[in-house]
Amino acid sequence: MAESSYIEFIQNQRIEREKRLVANPRNWFSLVGLFHILEGINLLGGNEHNSIIIPGVPLSVNATLELTDHKVILKDGSSSLLLNGNTSENRVLNSDHDTNTDILSIGPIQMMLLQRGEQFFIRAWDTQSEKISGFAGLNHFPIDTAWRIEAEFKPFAEPRVLPVEDFIGTKYEVKFVGQAFFNVQGIPCSLIAEDDEEDLLFSFSDLTKSDATYPAGRYLLAAKPANNRVTLDFNLARNWPCAYTPFATCPLPPFENHLKVRIEAGEKRYQ
Repeated sequence: MAESSYIEFIQNQRIEREKRLVANPRNWFSLVGLFHILEGINLLGGNEHNSIIIPGVPLSVNATLELTDHKVILKDGSSSLLLNGNTSENRVLNSDHDTNTDILSIGPIQMMLLQRGEQFFIRAWDTQSEKISGFAGLNHFPIDTAWRIEAEFKPFAEPRVLPVEDFIGTKYEVKFVGQAFFNVQGIPCSLIAEDDEEDLLFSFSDLTKSDATYPAGRYLLAAKPANNRVTLDFNLARNWPCAYTPFATCPLPPFENHLKVRIEAGEKRYQ
């Protein structure tokens, strides 16, 4: 691919990603809260006496979320709270781990039950947030073809199951299927890869985290290897959602993927 065509390709990829990020009003920029649900009774509403206070929810709204037997039961005390667009009912809520996730709403505020390990949370969005209308795009390093790196890929004989922790402290295990080896300015580097359906996923951090990129790390998708070679295009390195909001639950890079070089390519810190 000619350099001009390559630059145009990367630019288009970035534009399409920005469009996808704000296409749904429930996006990372419109989040207004992430609330831990404790065992027993949790009072949800806009009143200061409630245990879960949702910004933008009227003071008159009071609903109960009861966590028992690893299930969250909605007991609505307000007819203005909707469940999937209809009058709410007392029942077990479906989380983001279920096929049909339930959406609670009142006016522009929408809420969803999240499950992370053994813990449950309520995530809330303001679908009329000024952060959506004011979204001016992401920040990137200049496109440089030198950051499109051909790496040697060595698949593991058996997937390696390693412990990973997310941004809120949930620990879980992830299968890694192989390791990519490459050089950056003469310095040997390597990254271990997760299987991401049709692609490989590399969650990593590098020394730009001190001044230019999101400190908790970024990620990169790459096509699965051919002839034990994989293309790592760091111009397409992306931030995890935690770079845009404190209310996301993103994975942290494994220790093996903490690079001791500067990867001055891809997405930078969000303003």
